[in-house]
Parts: sequence; C-alpha cells; structure tokens
Amino acid sequence: MNIKDEFWDQPVRKAQELLNTTDNKSRSECRSYILDANYRLLFRIQIYKSLWEQLLLYPDIFFRRQLYAKSFGLSQQMIKEEIGVASGTAHNLLNATQEPPLSVVHSYAVMCNVPWQTIVEENPDKKYFSTPTEYWFNGASVEKRIDELNEERNQVQSIRGYWIIDPLSLFEGENRPITARWVRSYPEIEYLEFHLNHEPPLYPQKRTNIKKMFPFATHLVTTYTPLQPLHKRSFWIVGPKQKKQTAYEELLKVIEKRQYTDVTSL
Repeated sequence: MNIKDEFWDQPVRKAQELLNTTDNKSRSECRSYILDANYRLLFRIQIYKSLWEQLLLYPDIFFRRQLYAKSFGLSQQMIKEEIGVASGTAHNLLNATQEPPLSVVHSYAVMCNVPWQTIVEENPDKKYFSTPTEYWFNGASVEKRIDELNEERNQVQSIRGYWIIDPLSLFEGENRPITARWVRSYPEIEYLEFHLNHEPPLYPQKRTNIKKMFPFATHLVTTYTPLQPLHKRSFWIVGPKQKKQTAYEELLKVIEKRQYTDVTSL
C-alpha cells in the first residue's frame, strides 16, 4: 500500500475506530479528524453503507449535524441562505441549540437527506425513517413537475428539496408523488437526486429522454439511500461543474466504488 492509498483509507479507519474504541482520547481524536475532514474524504466512508449509517446515527446530535453539513460541503452561509434564517441560528443549529424550530429542523433534514428525527433525538426510532415526512413540512421543499426541474438548476446555490407530483412521466411504477433534491453545494459535481421505491430501468429511450430533459448530465447513478432499505433507491442525474472536469472524474471514481451502486454514462 502506497502513501496515497493510506491517505485515502484513513477516513474509513478513523470512522471504524470512533465507533469501536472505548478510549476517550482516541474517540475525541477520531471525532475531530472526521469533522475536520473535507467532503472528498467523507465520500470514502460512504463507500460502505453500514459504516456511513452508523456515523449518521452516532449518539451525539451536534456531531451528526456537523457531519451532515461537512459531507455535502455546506457552509453555515449556505445553510443560512437556503433555510432563510439568521447567521446566529445557522451557527447554533450546528453547535448549540438542542431543539431548533421545527421549520429549521425539517428544512435542514431535506438539505442533508436524513430523517428529521436524527437532528433532534439522541436515539431516533428507525421505524419512522421509511417515509420522508420532512419533505412535506411547510416550506421545507417545493412542489414541482419533472419538466420544471431543469429550470430550477440556476436558482439553486446549494441544496433544495422538492416533491414531484408526476413521477410516472419518467419513472414508471412510482405511482405516487416522490421526493427529489438539487445538490449543487460541491465545487466540482452537481446532481439531481430522485428517491425511488424501485430500481429504475435504464433502457436507451429512457437515457435519451433524461439527456433531453437535463442537458448538463453526463452520468446516471443508482445508489443506496442512507438509513433506508436497499430497495429504496437514490437516482442521481449527474454532471460536472464548469471547468471542473478532472476533479469531477476523480470524484466519480470514488462514487463508482460505493456499495450497491451502478454508474451509467449518458
């Protein structure tokens, strides 16, 4: 194993140590390492579904909230602007407030693609994770048709959530409104994510239709949805940010290593 391999594997080792150590000093060091790591390193931990989910449920609410933000490259300014709160409220959400207003809790949960209970409950009940109720909370997401989403792209600076009333126009078998997010908070990659109840078929005409609807896209990713069973699938329509093709391709190689994930070129 060369030095570069050791560097890239270190986030996984630190996450495992944090979850398994009984030594307070080691736990503190691992916690600090993970919260200081950039999102590209955190993508390495996400390769392993179970390991990432254990971190998302780590029994420290403020660790979770900060981890969610770090994993999406979200600054406090981005959170402030997207949720529409004061700078102090955004800071306190990550660092100080045990029970933020529900409007903030649900909006932040949508931004970070986690069940809202994980933001406020030390021991959230997993039986409430299966339905993403946070998306339906007033103001946390926006109702859109699929054919309106590409126009939304330039309106989103970080992450915005939606619920889609016409999924059948692109996702046959999804017979009810589904949820979605624009994720534009990373400097080199952006994607439109749909949360599906089934593995989507990607026959040639479907890929052609997606490319016409979303010209920015170069790849499709079908992957696991954190804290959801495997039949619940996250479907990403993915493309590079302007002048970031090399960095995009590097990050895509990490995404291709994720468990339970398929990457398809358009």
